[in-house]
Amino acid sequence: MYPYDELFMLRCIELSQESVDNGDDAFGCLIAMEGTLIAEGRNNHRNNIAEHAEVLALQSARLLLNTIDLSGCTLYTSCEPCPMCSFMIREYKIKRVLFALPSPYVGGYSRWPILQDKLISTLSPIYSYPPEIIGGYLEAEAKKVMDQTRLWMFGSEVKI
Repeated sequence: MYPYDELFMLRCIELSQESVDNGDDAFGCLIAMEGTLIAEGRNNHRNNIAEHAEVLALQSARLLLNTIDLSGCTLYTSCEPCPMCSFMIREYKIKRVLFALPSPYVGGYSRWPILQDKLISTLSPIYSYPPEIIGGYLEAEAKKVMDQTRLWMFGSEVKI
């Protein structure tokens, strides 16, 4: 863990609250490189089904850095990435992923092991090696925001 991890995760949780305040679901994401904030995203799923917070942050980072190789970056997100976002994380070659809320129903780590799958790493140069994963980081704080929404299927206390 790095000293700035908590700061960045708290910002993700703020972004998830902004998403809720704007009528969307509680998802926020940011990308940092060596302790410097590169890009942010908050859910825009209500307007475009593909505009998950992670997708928007990844696209912003790609444009800012002018590369699809984000191997020096860490992705922070208020909730475990879904399969779509997980594949994008692998293609952009993100080095570390920190998430707050587990997603046992639709997670790309806990439900479908995309983020840790070593077989897709053999499809180089398209996919990266599995990123370092830190899950459940500041989960209670993220859960307070998620509890303001209709979504019940996120968190480590969820029954499958």
